[in-house]
Amino acid sequence: MDRGVFVVRGGALGRDTGLGAAHAGVVRLLASNEVEGWGLSAEVDHPLGGSGPTRLLRRWWFHPRRVRQRLKQRAREGGQLVLLVTDQEQAHLVPRRVPRNVKKAVIVHDLFILAPRLIPLADGPMKEWTGRRGLIRRLDIRRLRRGLKRADVLICVSEATAERCQEVFRKVPVAHVPTGISLQRYAPTQNADVVPESGCAVLVVGNDHARKRMNFLAKVLAACPEDVRNDLHLIRVGGGQTDAGRRALTGAMDAAGVRMTLMGRVDDDELQRLRLSCEALLFPSAAEGYGYPPVEAMAAGLPVLVADMPNHGSMVPVESRLPVDEVGAWVDAISDVHATWSQRTEGGVNAVPRPADDALLAHVQRFSFDAQSTALGLALDALVHEGGGRAVD
Repeated sequence: MDRGVFVVRGGALGRDTGLGAAHAGVVRLLASNEVEGWGLSAEVDHPLGGSGPTRLLRRWWFHPRRVRQRLKQRAREGGQLVLLVTDQEQAHLVPRRVPRNVKKAVIVHDLFILAPRLIPLADGPMKEWTGRRGLIRRLDIRRLRRGLKRADVLICVSEATAERCQEVFRKVPVAHVPTGISLQRYAPTQNADVVPESGCAVLVVGNDHARKRMNFLAKVLAACPEDVRNDLHLIRVGGGQTDAGRRALTGAMDAAGVRMTLMGRVDDDELQRLRLSCEALLFPSAAEGYGYPPVEAMAAGLPVLVADMPNHGSMVPVESRLPVDEVGAWVDAISDVHATWSQRTEGGVNAVPRPADDALLAHVQRFSFDAQSTALGLALDALVHEGGGRAVD
């Protein structure tokens, strides 16, 4: 093919991570020629692991050199080539100089680490990212920002991220290409063997980062009417849970009289079972780069209650969005979920499976692989024909 995409990242993250899944999705679309007019030229990454000094040398010197060498070899074969870095955390891999037939693009999921903002909330401002920044990390972030400035276009997974990139990197064009998922993978089955979870089960997916707002969720559930709390069954899954976070949430739910099941990272089959057997997904996060849990839940026909914040809030229907700080609005919405469950199951006596939400199944079509491949093709076409992306309104 005379137009190829040279896909690059650093460590080979697994598909069970957000960035790993997003990378794998792009590679699959290109390798299967689902992006019209474009194919996969090569995929370059490296295994994870090694000592601290080894990882640093590999990240800053050895791997960037390997990328440059492979890129030059491929460019000599002719045709139009786009170097695509699939994660802003690997933007240092954008070379300073490239052959004339090469354009440079970076997929940006968020700028939480590279340009964190303060989010005003009722209980005080919250920073998008609160990790430590030692000398090495500060130098690394400087390299990443320079790499983003060298790109010919920043391909952003949401409109809000695209707008943020325009603020921070004003001279670099942007394009909006929503990340796609396999709708078939998450589609609700018609299998009558799906057994509802006990009680009015609500699902929470995420870690203990402050932006996930587990403390706000605990406040909401504690404020629910007693009859609702008596029936609720909070099921929390996901990696990144800390001992302190688990103790705090357990204590709050014990005090509120809410039954809770704590699970760590679970496999895909188990998580899909929970999507099919719970009553709703609760997603009170104040900041997300994309918001996989609500999108995947909608694809399974699971009702979602999502904080109305940039990125993830805009991905769900208006009726699924709740004010990020209004405890009363969340209590009312959860009470409605409970009322629907109670009516269907006769107060929990009959374990009648929850039907899939057809409106959500229709809404989530905009996040399919087909939609992503179309948007990616348009962004790549604009890059080679016009030299950049499009402005975001």
